[in-house]
Amino acid sequence: MSQDMNKQRFPNAETTEDLEKILGRADLGKARTERKNFALDNEIDDLLSNYGVGVETSKESADRDERLEKMRKRILEDASTNKTNITKKSPMSFLLWLIGCVLLVTLLLVQYAIFNVNSLVKNPESQAKLDKVCKILSCSLPSADLNNIRISNIQHGAVNNETNIVASITKLASVKQLYPNLKISIYGMNGLLGELIVQPKDYLLSEKQIEMANSETFFMLTVPINNNEINNINIVPFY
Repeated sequence: MSQDMNKQRFPNAETTEDLEKILGRADLGKARTERKNFALDNEIDDLLSNYGVGVETSKESADRDERLEKMRKRILEDASTNKTNITKKSPMSFLLWLIGCVLLVTLLLVQYAIFNVNSLVKNPESQAKLDKVCKILSCSLPSADLNNIRISNIQHGAVNNETNIVASITKLASVKQLYPNLKISIYGMNGLLGELIVQPKDYLLSEKQIEMANSETFFMLTVPINNNEINNINIVPFY
């Protein structure tokens, strides 16, 4: 009879889950799963440790998170401080940048004026500006004033079927004077035979001659016109 009672009170339980349902111990399976997972985690950690791989504990993980949070706050504070410093220094930085730009432009203008002074003094407007600057810096400029020079002693002679033209340039002032360009007009019995424009490098012996070294300079040019056809030659200097 006792055996019959046992059969009635405890039905067949083939698995642990069936037994848990019978006993009303559903949380027993959950606890077992957690223990299995814990044991499995421990086994993995032990295995990694055996191979020399460091395993981070929960405390170490918390410490790491705390350090990262401190680093993040410090970076944010430094960024805010740098931004404040940049904001404070921006007017001074702009002023220094502006001064540097002005100095650079001034240097470029001075360099251009030095290398092109002979061309600049031939222009009345630029020459007036350069004169003002030179008065401040106590420097001297070559003159390009046509009133300071005179063309004279114009002669011509035959060379085969061509003609040599000889003349002189006289400097009337003691200032430094640039050699001028020359406009040469050749006339015959029936009027103008031809004109030509020559630069100092064309009628001087050396291309390096820029300023008149002597008070009077002679020069010679050859033109492809028969000397017998020439009645008059006119030479006009200009810059």
